[in-house]
Amino acid sequence: MPEDYYKVLGVSKTASETDIKNAYRALALKLHPDVNKSKEAEEKFKKINEAYAVLGDTEKRQQYDSYGPDVFNQRYTQEDIFRGANFNDFNDLFKSMGINFGSDNDIFGQMFGFTPQRSADVGNDILARVGVTLQEAAHGATKTLGVRHIKACDRCDGKGYEPGTKMIRCDKCNGNGQIRESRRTPFGIMQTIGTCPACGGAGKTFEKACKACGGRGATQAEDKVNVTIPKGVSTGMRLRLAGMGDYGKDRHGDLYMDINVQADRRFTRDGDDVHADLHIPLQTALLGGKAAAPTIDGEKNIDIGEGTQNNSKVVLKEQGIPHFNRSGAGDEILNIIVDLPKHLSREQKELVKKFSEPDGTGKSKFWMF
Repeated sequence: MPEDYYKVLGVSKTASETDIKNAYRALALKLHPDVNKSKEAEEKFKKINEAYAVLGDTEKRQQYDSYGPDVFNQRYTQEDIFRGANFNDFNDLFKSMGINFGSDNDIFGQMFGFTPQRSADVGNDILARVGVTLQEAAHGATKTLGVRHIKACDRCDGKGYEPGTKMIRCDKCNGNGQIRESRRTPFGIMQTIGTCPACGGAGKTFEKACKACGGRGATQAEDKVNVTIPKGVSTGMRLRLAGMGDYGKDRHGDLYMDINVQADRRFTRDGDDVHADLHIPLQTALLGGKAAAPTIDGEKNIDIGEGTQNNSKVVLKEQGIPHFNRSGAGDEILNIIVDLPKHLSREQKELVKKFSEPDGTGKSKFWMF
């Protein structure tokens, strides 16, 4: 179970910044390795430094108070705790012991067990914005994208060294990938381990660097990439294509596609449902019949009931956009628009007048319109 940092420094949870500094100063004077040679004191000195690195930092202290010791130590590594730690207020204390206080925080890593490692060479992710039609969103599509990216060098196949040559052991670190140095610090004589600047921590270097990429193992290129757009995509959706981003020796980056479904002149999309207008003539509205309705898959003949009203709705089940990554589809909702004739013959006008006469209930036969 993690120790409570307040108890380590011997202060209350309401202690001020000054109280915390004074408590640390007093304990450092008693426990510093140059003053107290016991193994127990060394361990306690490490612990008070860890406690001050957290409680002496306003932001880290707030997080520590919010999470508590258990959760805080699960979320934060030793490297996180000492990153940005500021012990400069104690220059006078360490100088009084004959120690020059350095700004290099690598000493904390060596004291608390985290060792610098070679950074993984991971390619960057790429973001592309892809426009698709409503039909492509419904049926899926294959698109060809022009992508500017970093790819493995063709000459050396991403290895970084000239073909016919090889990798050799780094002379600077003797193949270890790390450089060890001993230095006198505020916490005694500490051994620090850093990544070898010559080989970047790999332990190997080039016998002869590749002429094409200068040893980087990668070059910039513009390529055409075929990508598959699945059924049911919608605007704002981001699709990930693993390994199709920039080249990296340890892992390629990913290609992300931000989808924009373009507006359609016939359909309006609402989630996976689509809405469309269906114009029918007056006689079809009065007597019923067939009408050719627009759908995502083309025109489809549907039945129009007798006496269909203007602006009434007809629902075509599962004729909308397929659901993304699951079965089924949305509906198509047709808004019926009854087209009235603009010009009537004399005979037609007489018929309309007869239909306009009140029936036995006192209503016009055209009450429906």
